[in-house]
Amino acid sequence: MENDKSAGNGKKRFSIYISEATIDMAKKWHEADNCGSVSEYVRRAIEFYSGYVASEHNPSYLPRIVISTLKNIIRDSENRQCAQLYRVAVELAVLMNVIAASNGFSGEDVRKLRESCEEQVKRINGTIRLDDAVRWQNS
Repeated sequence: MENDKSAGNGKKRFSIYISEATIDMAKKWHEADNCGSVSEYVRRAIEFYSGYVASEHNPSYLPRIVISTLKNIIRDSENRQCAQLYRVAVELAVLMNVIAASNGFSGEDVRKLRESCEEQVKRINGTIRLDDAVRWQNS
C-alpha cells in the first residue's frame, strides 16, 4: 500500500490488478448504487463481501443489508398497524356515541360496567368475542 499524500481523511491509495470486465462493471454500476466514484463503489463492495465472508465464520453476525431490510419491514408493519388502530378507534368512538345516545346510563352505571369489563379483559387476555359478551351479559 502507498500513502496518498493528498488524502487527509485517513484513506490510503491501494493498487490492485483486476480485469477490464470488472472495471467496466464497476463503472457501469457505481452511479446506480449512489456512489460518487468507482473507488467508493469498490470500497463498499469490499465491505459488503467482507461482511458476507464474516457471516460464514460467525453465524451471529448479520450483514448490514439484512438489518436494514428488517428495520424497513418492521417500520412498514408499524405504520400499517397504526393506521388500522386509528380506523378502529374512530369506529369505536362512533359506536360508543350511538350507544350513549340511545341509552340512559348513569355515571355510576358506566363506572361499574368499565370495572367489570376491565376485569373480564384481564381474565381473557384481551381476546373477546360477541358470543362471550352475550354469555357474560346473560349471567
